[in-house]
Amino acid sequence: MWRPSLARTATSCIRYNNAFHRPHGRLTLHAGAPATLRGLVRQYATQPNEPVKTESKAAEAPKFTVSSLLGPSSKTTSFRKIIGLAKPERRPLTMAVGLLMVSSSVSMSIPFTVGKLIDFFSTTTPQIPFGLSIWQASGLILTVFTAGAVANAGRAMLMKMAGQRIVARLREQTYAAALRQEVEFVERSEGDVISRLAVDTSIVGESITQNLSDGLRAVVMSGVGLGAMFYVSPTLTLLMLAVVPPVSLGAVFYGRYLKKLSLQTQEAVGEMTKVANESLAALRTVQAFNAQQQEGQKFHQKVLDVLTLARREAVASGIFFGSTGWSGNVTLLALLGYGGTLVSRGDISVGDLTSLLLYTVYVGNGLQMITSFFTSIMRGIGAGTRIFELIDRDAIIPHEAGKPVDPSHRGSLVFENVRFEYPSRKGVEILKDLSLDIGVGESVAVVGKSGSGKSSIQALLLRYYDPVEGRVTYGGEDIRDYTVSSWRSLIGIVPQDPVLFTGTIASNIAYGNDEATREQIEDAAREANCEFIWGLPKGFETEIGRMSLSGGQRQRLAIARALLKKPAILALDEATSALDATSEHRVNDAINRILRGRQTTCLFVAHRLSTIARAERIVVLEDGRITESGTYRQLVNNPDSRFRALMATQLDAAATQTSLPPTEALEEEEEFEEEPVEEDLQKQRA
Repeated sequence: MWRPSLARTATSCIRYNNAFHRPHGRLTLHAGAPATLRGLVRQYATQPNEPVKTESKAAEAPKFTVSSLLGPSSKTTSFRKIIGLAKPERRPLTMAVGLLMVSSSVSMSIPFTVGKLIDFFSTTTPQIPFGLSIWQASGLILTVFTAGAVANAGRAMLMKMAGQRIVARLREQTYAAALRQEVEFVERSEGDVISRLAVDTSIVGESITQNLSDGLRAVVMSGVGLGAMFYVSPTLTLLMLAVVPPVSLGAVFYGRYLKKLSLQTQEAVGEMTKVANESLAALRTVQAFNAQQQEGQKFHQKVLDVLTLARREAVASGIFFGSTGWSGNVTLLALLGYGGTLVSRGDISVGDLTSLLLYTVYVGNGLQMITSFFTSIMRGIGAGTRIFELIDRDAIIPHEAGKPVDPSHRGSLVFENVRFEYPSRKGVEILKDLSLDIGVGESVAVVGKSGSGKSSIQALLLRYYDPVEGRVTYGGEDIRDYTVSSWRSLIGIVPQDPVLFTGTIASNIAYGNDEATREQIEDAAREANCEFIWGLPKGFETEIGRMSLSGGQRQRLAIARALLKKPAILALDEATSALDATSEHRVNDAINRILRGRQTTCLFVAHRLSTIARAERIVVLEDGRITESGTYRQLVNNPDSRFRALMATQLDAAATQTSLPPTEALEEEEEFEEEPVEEDLQKQRA
């Protein structure tokens, strides 16, 4: 009896929240609300587009497509937005249209001039209008034709430059929109995003400039030509117009079909680009496994998909343009036959018939250009739909929603009853009711088997994702209340495989920090043990690429990049897992300096004992839950410790080589590591 009433109450609360208390895309509900009501609100919050349900039901995860991530689109609004792109270019486009009118007027005067010339030379008493001589008339015609050519050249240049500026702005908007999206979306559709950025923007730009110019020219040619034809012979003009309705109807159906086909083609090109991008980005792996043929076959299949759609478009285009061309030729033949009869009767002159036939050709070409313009607009709408889907998409984690966090603010970092699953793997829980409290300046190492959820903790910390349930707080406030950009500015991240960008070493260290001085960059490099930089011929101005440096050098550059931010929180994700002993020692030495240097909260995700032992506290993560927590000494000295078992497994290979049991190997490693670690921690506490 009470459940429907409760559901209605929940719905009312949710509507109220939507209106007043949902500034950051997240529902808030008073802590004293009943548990059932909070569950309903949580369900609504995680599925904002679904109606509130009082009973949950497992549903199959929908098949992933890029369009499903982007959501529904509207072709009409896409066309309006495409036209809106031309607004900043109003002045050059208006000038181009004016020049278009001039050049089109000159072009349309040619049939009339030819007809008059034929009548002039076919009469016994030729007379030039306005009393002009033959040379004066020829000079006037040449001047008019030259003016038309100049106007046509100016029109083409203005349209071309306007189109390039439109494409440039559109690409910048698309790229900025891609950078605003959440990591999950971009990583799963990277190739498709690049296709929209490179290919679709060019199609849209051509549609609203060059193709628009040709379309306007076709309209002028057809309109002026029809007017001139009615002036010469209304009877012959009506005969010619009998072919226009079926051709126009065919153009409408053809354009609609092409619009749909164009959208499918661009999607296929996006998938093809995605495959190529993945293979080329991992070229070392492809070549190492001799998988060139396998990757070539995958790409070949995507190319075949594009080719199949292109074949369908070619067949449709051939049928349409073949039929329209046949209709035009039959019409011209009919006009010539009936027009010859009118000439023999004396109703029209030979010059008039010639002018009319030429105007018919012009009008036919104009109608064909209008058809091409219509189809190109449909293709542009298809490409524009994909672009505006991305530009208008609201990121699940908006960057500017919330309040900025004070850069000097320091507080404890707390994970409160966090439950998390990746959007691409619905129903597979990665973190299960995880709670972790990290004090200001405390260093905590998270250890566990691969797949236990260690890296997911850092993904939540950086707000690449938000928890399904629970929250992450900093200084007592939910980090979702802060703007993403200001929150991430507090965090220094050192990933397992640092990414270097093409540029100088200095620009890589100062990445994301345009205001950093050279002195600050060098201090950060010195603190991160990047002494190798001073040994390079150009020092900090050395040009590097993604793989120009060794693994240890890249790691130390990543640490310098993180230190330059003077972060409140330092997150290290397997920072030494792929390094040799010497590089590992240099990186760990840099980590020790961080622990001693200032009040920086450190969160390690690590497997290597040498890194783990430097943390003040160690938490063991298994199957998304924290199973134990303590200092290095407490956990190692406990024979039943899960941490001890994990470390013993890690040292098993080394123990086999040295003929020592895993436990004795762990004790030897402990003796080697513990003294300097304890000494460092004592200095840190002091």
